[in-house]
Amino acid sequence: MTESTTGAPQSEAQDRPQDEPQADESFTWTADAPPSGDAKGTRTSTAESILESVRELVDELAERAGPTVRELSARAAELTAIAADRAAPLAKRAGEVTADASATLASKSREWASEMRASVATAPEEAGSTTDTGEPKSN
Repeated sequence: MTESTTGAPQSEAQDRPQDEPQADESFTWTADAPPSGDAKGTRTSTAESILESVRELVDELAERAGPTVRELSARAAELTAIAADRAAPLAKRAGEVTADASATLASKSREWASEMRASVATAPEEAGSTTDTGEPKSN
């Protein structure tokens, strides 16, 4: 600290630059500490008061946010409709390809089944080549 010409130190406010904010030291407690028997009731009422304030703030926020949420929901619904419109031809084409593949698979399966039945019918039956359950005997 620097001293003035009178020899007294300058105050802290004079040491700080002019543009720096000064601390507010005027805060004081407004209520005395509650008696020990009533402390729990006071804390409960304070907590309830805080929760009620939070509820009011949340309700106000929800009320203010409602139009924005509705607008975002409408945009999401529009995007869903656009996506569905664009996906419908693809789904239709995929269904057609799937139907064609299914028909081809069914046809080939029927052919294979008939070939298997024909090979079983024309194969000479060897006596004792299978067990009663239709499984080959082990030699």
